[in-house]
Amino acid sequence: QQKISQLKLFGRFSSAYINIMLLKNNFLLGLLLCIKISSSTVVVRKKASLSKNTATLTRSGGFSFPSFRKQQVTPTKEEDVSVSNYWYAVLHNWLYFLSLGLCIPTLPRVIASVVNEDGSTQVSARSSRIGGDVEGVDKLLTFLGVGALGALSDVVGRKIMIAIGALGYAMTIALQLSARRNNIKLLFIADVVDGATSCMNAVSSAYVVDSVQDPEKRAIAVGIFQGLSVGGAFIVGFPLAGILSNKNLAPRRPMMLACVLQIFNALLALLWTPESLSQKNRRPLASMLSFIRTDGNPVAALKRLFGKNADIILRAAAQAYTFAWFANLALNTVFVNYVNVVFGWGPQQSGPLLVVVGLMLAVVPRFAVSRFGLELSIQLGALIFALGYASIGIFARTNSTYFFFSIMICGLGAIVVPALTALVATRASDTERGAVLGALQTLQELCGAFAYPIYGRVLAAALQESSKVPTAAPFYLASACLLITLALAKLKHLGQDETKQKSSF
Repeated sequence: QQKISQLKLFGRFSSAYINIMLLKNNFLLGLLLCIKISSSTVVVRKKASLSKNTATLTRSGGFSFPSFRKQQVTPTKEEDVSVSNYWYAVLHNWLYFLSLGLCIPTLPRVIASVVNEDGSTQVSARSSRIGGDVEGVDKLLTFLGVGALGALSDVVGRKIMIAIGALGYAMTIALQLSARRNNIKLLFIADVVDGATSCMNAVSSAYVVDSVQDPEKRAIAVGIFQGLSVGGAFIVGFPLAGILSNKNLAPRRPMMLACVLQIFNALLALLWTPESLSQKNRRPLASMLSFIRTDGNPVAALKRLFGKNADIILRAAAQAYTFAWFANLALNTVFVNYVNVVFGWGPQQSGPLLVVVGLMLAVVPRFAVSRFGLELSIQLGALIFALGYASIGIFARTNSTYFFFSIMICGLGAIVVPALTALVATRASDTERGAVLGALQTLQELCGAFAYPIYGRVLAAALQESSKVPTAAPFYLASACLLITLALAKLKHLGQDETKQKSSF
């Protein structure tokens, strides 16, 4: 409880400071404030069971790795695995998403420089369409393969798969950087590599579960893992991308750093990180192949959500989640291209706003869902999110201030996504909850495989000369999807039976 309250305090302070400092384009000071807050407010009490050679969080030093001695984690019945070992997973996932945060604001410009005939980095109709198609290939392959890669980590161990995920992303970035004018095939090859090796988050999550045997401590550890390794990485990555890609530096510079970080990440995994899965707990290869054929494939995962044997409310919640997640991906897909076309923003301007949005998505659900309950959070969230998207096209077509407030409205309405996730988890049985939540992640990748090409092509249609399609058309489409979510929630009374239950957010 003390850890949770301190993490909430960290979220409040960091959100306030970053809103003030980063939106003033004072990136360095904002970044220093993030580091100072994280090192001074997150305090973990020292316990006798923590080894001196494992990573710990301290008040004055933040992350501390006092020893490089290799340790083998072997769970036994008598002695639980040290809780501190999951910080290795936090570190690897943080480095991975730090690289992703460096690439997100700058990759559309790199794609534009490859696609545009004149080699310019300005977003065009063609670069928007191809960028969406490239990401769609990535998401499709991730949808098809992430379950198998996760199952493979049960056979060969976690650290080797963490290294493969890091090296795969490094190779992806290297291919993207090596692409030059009109070499579009290389962009698709790069995302094929990325989709075929994308398993970092899933395997790192499994590492956390391996390292913490106590169920109560495990829940806290997973929450800390997701918050720090994903949100914390983006807080640093987005502003840093803006700094490195300023007027005097090429937009490829942040991606170069991202590639180096992933090579370093892979070497750390291979040479230093202890294995969390002991030999006696590993799955035989034949058993893994049988699992993939029966339950470990994407079709079987989707059947858990939409199959005839699924709970009726669970099935309805999954249907609503499909439209909500598809709408949520509009920001991921066209945000950087949209602000470049409409406001002329580069990574320096878009990066800080992405940080603020990420913080809102991390902090707001923790307070709103528990206060309003699932039913109201789903319905009110879908409505506010839809209004936020619609207001981008109605009020913020040329005014950046109105656009900022529209994005803030979207951030408030995004509580619909974690609220539906909580509903799905609540309706699943105790024995299948993990599998159902894994199926939900599979559904996310499938939505991405369609959303990226569709939103990219809609924006491309708007950017054509003499086009009557509004530039904000992708956001109008997302708003319509959220209204479908709202209709399903009202018709199926989603969350009504759980309104008296307090969410774990």
